[in-house]
Amino acid sequence: MRNERRASMLLACVGLVASVLACNAPTPTQVPSLVGTPDAASPVPAQETPLPSATQVPPEATPTTALPTATEAAATQAAPTETPSGTMPPTPSAARPTPAPPVSTGPLDFAVPGRLDAWQPLDNGGYEATIILNITGGAPPYTVHHDLDVFVTEETDPAIVFEAQGCSALVHTIIVESTDGQSVTHDYWIPVPWCD
Repeated sequence: MRNERRASMLLACVGLVASVLACNAPTPTQVPSLVGTPDAASPVPAQETPLPSATQVPPEATPTTALPTATEAAATQAAPTETPSGTMPPTPSAARPTPAPPVSTGPLDFAVPGRLDAWQPLDNGGYEATIILNITGGAPPYTVHHDLDVFVTEETDPAIVFEAQGCSALVHTIIVESTDGQSVTHDYWIPVPWCD
């Protein structure tokens, strides 16, 4: 009885090992013909290959890449990359294009103001005064200084607007600078029209 039990166990182990080996054994696969003609050696009947749709890529156009073996990969990593002597790899140019210098239209100047171009009373008892400059020459944009006020303009007839009070004459300095490096300064004296 004991021997029979051992024999049963031995047969069960052998069967288990045989089934594991059978599951892991490679099996030959048969590839059907893609052209639609029967292969003489293939027992699988030829099947018609459907035409590819517009979104499918035909098998001939699909690139295949063989993966390198472990030996080839190790050799590729170990081999240093050599560059031909005497030639340097191209480097991208770091230089930026130089902007074209501004084009001057002649000597910079503006007419000295002799009167206000506009004025209006304010709620605080003062007046808003306006002078229109007539800039000639130079190159825009222009930087205009009216005493401590500064602004930049592309116009050749910019308006200078400021607040004035009292009946004293308006005495100020105007400086105009153009992009081409020219600068012009004029002082002006204007009697206030609201006290006439």
